[in-house]
Amino acid sequence: MNQRRGARYVDPSVQGGIVLRMMFYWTAFFVVGLVIAFAVQVLSNPLEPMAQHMSHVWQNQGPFILAAICLLPIYAYDLIRFSHRFVGPIIRFRRVVNEAADGEVPPPFNLRDKDYWKDFASDLNRLFERMRSGRTPQES
Repeated sequence: MNQRRGARYVDPSVQGGIVLRMMFYWTAFFVVGLVIAFAVQVLSNPLEPMAQHMSHVWQNQGPFILAAICLLPIYAYDLIRFSHRFVGPIIRFRRVVNEAADGEVPPPFNLRDKDYWKDFASDLNRLFERMRSGRTPQES
């Protein structure tokens, strides 16, 4: 079963938090990498003027800098898509649990093929089946 959801960014607090955390790590790695590259450049020839060091760092590390900057939005987009595989099911679980709390017994539901939490979905479906049939745990 390959169901599709329309939106990918479904829980801004969770998915936004994950993306912000990734961007923090990316920025920290990027800044540390630049500082190390600059330090190595300065230590290799400490008598050179600072402008010359900056020029050498750009010549030597420019492709890395451009590649890292270009990859950041790709990483963010992919992380949103990936997080949707576990955030989407949680939103679905909240909806069916709220239905049950309101006195309705939700119909059986399935998750997408690549979603996480399938065991939990099976457990909820078993609970709702028991609620539909009116059985108690001792009667099973």
